[in-house]
Amino acid sequence: MRIYIKTKNGQKPKITIGYRELAERMWFKEKNGKELELSHIGDDECLQEDVYLSLADDKWLNNSQWNNDHSKFHHENINTYYSKSHHLIRIVTDHVNILTVDQRALYIMVIELAKSANGVISEDLGETWIGVEGFEKNHQDILSLSYDEANEMSLEEAKTLEPVEEPYDWEED
Repeated sequence: MRIYIKTKNGQKPKITIGYRELAERMWFKEKNGKELELSHIGDDECLQEDVYLSLADDKWLNNSQWNNDHSKFHHENINTYYSKSHHLIRIVTDHVNILTVDQRALYIMVIELAKSANGVISEDLGETWIGVEGFEKNHQDILSLSYDEANEMSLEEAKTLEPVEEPYDWEED
């Protein structure tokens, strides 16, 4: 999946949220006395200064039900970076179709970054742009799910969803 955020003033945004706080909003902070296990490339400085970060929920470490999953969806990277040539924050996942638990996390990331950047959002390669409220309304069905509800749905989806890699050309940006 690809989602873009454009700042209203066209300038590179200064992101104020830290990567760990962002991840905890996307998935959870603590569950059953255990902190969220996640993989990441980048830190607060990378996110806040360069708008660069890659996050993934380590599903098998956070929920033993994922130990038996052999699909390519047990680890979905959600990547964000700033395109200087297009003046956009680009958020890209590994796959075109992603599990509900990752989709929920992606949408939360988009909302948090768009709010921090005072930006508008495009899900159609920049053809149309909407504000945060419109984005939240469009995805209320996913955003209204708890992490546990989304995770349970995803355990079933992983059995049948076909992994199609996102055909993203990083050099283009």
